[in-house]
This record gives sequence, structure tokens and C-alpha cells, in this order.
Amino acid sequence: MSPFQALSPQPCSGKSILSLSSFCFLLSSSDVMILFPQKCHHTLRMFSSSTTTNPYLMYRLTHYGSSFDDINVTSNIHYFDPVKEDEVIVRDKAFPMELRNTSLVGMSHGWGVFNVESDEHKALYVSDYCNPCGSKPNPKVIPLHPMGQPNITQKRIITNTAMTCSPDQSKDFVVAANCLGLEINFFRPCGKPEYSGSGGFKTQSHYFDQSKVMYSKRDEKFYTPSVGGHFLAFWDSCFEEIMTCPKMKELRFCNLPELTQSEWELLDSCSPPTAHLAESPSGQRFLIKWYAQNYQPGKIMTFLCRGTKRFMVFREEEDMNMCYTEDIGDLCIFLGGSEPFSVKASSFPGLKPNSIYFAGEGFGVYDIATRKPRSFRPKSPSAFSKTPVFPLWIPPMSL
Repeated sequence: MSPFQALSPQPCSGKSILSLSSFCFLLSSSDVMILFPQKCHHTLRMFSSSTTTNPYLMYRLTHYGSSFDDINVTSNIHYFDPVKEDEVIVRDKAFPMELRNTSLVGMSHGWGVFNVESDEHKALYVSDYCNPCGSKPNPKVIPLHPMGQPNITQKRIITNTAMTCSPDQSKDFVVAANCLGLEINFFRPCGKPEYSGSGGFKTQSHYFDQSKVMYSKRDEKFYTPSVGGHFLAFWDSCFEEIMTCPKMKELRFCNLPELTQSEWELLDSCSPPTAHLAESPSGQRFLIKWYAQNYQPGKIMTFLCRGTKRFMVFREEEDMNMCYTEDIGDLCIFLGGSEPFSVKASSFPGLKPNSIYFAGEGFGVYDIATRKPRSFRPKSPSAFSKTPVFPLWIPPMSL
């Protein structure tokens, strides 16, 4: 079966629709189905009255043009606004030629990381194409240095990415690409010549085979929690220090909750929890364990909570001790396929404080105090009529 599933035909003015809906984020043209156009959906108001956008979930792309070889292919990018719980569409965005046969493998600071592979090489691009504030006629595309020919198939699979900052903030940024197969590759396109280029660094423990990488602005380090969250690997973000094996830290947990028998049975029914590290705007860090049950492949889930059953949140204390908490105050944490981040709920009236907004193992919001997840309830009947493809959160962006 083709990795592409076509969207239902949507009305538009005289253009063919190239529709992408592969959960592996493929942007290749090889299996795209060309649909006949109809009338377009109404575009909702995109921005709030403040100087920033709301946090957005990018969940679907629709491309318009005669073929992927057409230089004038444009895109409609579909977002979900969790503040208003409704759909937002940015229309007629140019689709860069460099990204036509790539996979969207991660997102950080509102910039997508795109992977292109051929028999000769494997390389990455970073682009603001997915950014709602990026240029519509001329999205920025920055090539990274080739990663070289992978030795085994596992190393071709990038599970997530993180960046030190947006390329708009500094040209001297570092990208970390976490690969299945216990390897993290770092890219620094600028800076000192002797520290430019890329390098691969393997973690030595199988505990990290499904880990997620994040960047700490407070420490200027990349962190990767192990499966289950018992260990933490970290690297300094400057290449002078990064060209070594990661440092390892075993985490200690305190103030663990007392669970009932039924709560234990629920956790036992879930897959091993994935661990995520998120940092607040003030620099406070949290380790979040995400518990989800397996679901039936092929079952239509749309924006349901799907398998997500529970999160456990641990606040980092002195010496990386992790203390269980059900109160993170005014914060909202956003978890999905992109690098985790958090915002103050009071800065975005409509967000629920002390909550986790999640996308991937279901789509919804989790109340940390009551331990209850709920599915999103979009206002537009047309929103999310198809299962979301990209579980990628975009932090608030300056207008």
C-alpha cells in the first residue's frame, strides 16, 4: 500500500491538489495522488491581537499544482489553535523545490528539519516553510552538511531533532538529529571552520533506543532521557566539548505518588512510558513520562485521545533529583513530534494552566491535577475530518 493517503477533494480555483497524509512525514512526489479541485474551506483568522501567534499544532499539508516538478506548486498548511480549539489555515505558500522529495523528521523553534536520501548521500535541510510567520512566496531553506552514507538501515531513521536557536536569531546554530540505532548527529553550519560540519556520536546503552533529544537554553546542553526516564545523557552544545561521548547521569525520584490497584493495572496495560524533558521560560525543567496503550492500526482516530492514559510529571530539584508533582502552576507543556516546550497559560487566555497539550499518541489536553485527558473539541465541523498527519507543535512566534 502506498504511504500516501489522499484527502477528500477540496474546492479550489482551477488547480490540482497534491495531498500528503503519511504519518512518517514523507514529502516525496513518488506516490502522490492528484485530485480534482473543488471549493476551498473558509480560512480562519490566523493571528491574535498580541505581538505573537498562539502556539499551533501543524497537522496537515495540501499541495496544489500539476505535478511536483511544477515550479509553482503551492501549499495550504493546516494548523490547530489550542487556545480557540479551532482550525487555522495558511494558504498559497510556495513549496520549495529543495523540499520536494524529503521527509519532515522534526521541528524546533518553528523550523522544520527535512531529510533527503539517495543512494549517494544523506543530507538535511532546515526551513521555515512550516512556520506560520515565514515568508509565503520565499520560504527560507538552509542546507546542512551531508551525514555520509549510513552503514545500516536503522541509522537512516531520524526520530526527532532539536536546535540551539532559530536561524533567524543566530547564524551560528547547532542541530541535533536523533537517529534510531543509538546515534545522534550534530550539525553546525557556521562557526569556527575546525568545528563546522557534522559528527555522529553513539550512546552506549540500549536504554536510549527510543529517546528524544532536547536543548536546554539554561545549561546550553543537549539532553536525551532514556526509555522510562531513569538515565539522562547530555552533551555541551559547542563543538569543542561535543566531540566526546555523552556524559551520563542516573536520575533519582522522590515524592512518588501512592497509586490504587486499578491505577497500577492501568499503567501495566500501557507500553513502557516514553520520557520527555521540557524547560519552562524561567529555566525550570520537568521530566514527563507518557503512558499510552497500543491501539489498532488502521482504526480511524481523528483527534481522539487514542491510547494516551496518563502522564507523570517530575520537577527537577538539586543535583537532578526528580520530584513528582501534580502542580506546575501557570505552565502548559506541549509534547509531540517536535522539540518539547512550555508557555505561561496566562499569556494566552484560553489555554488551561497546569496541563499537558499532547499530539502523537492521541491528540488532546491532560489535566495534571485531576489526572484526566480529554480530546480536543474543534469548533469548525470541517476541521480534522481526516486523521492528523503531523503531530508537530510550533511555539508562539513573533509577528
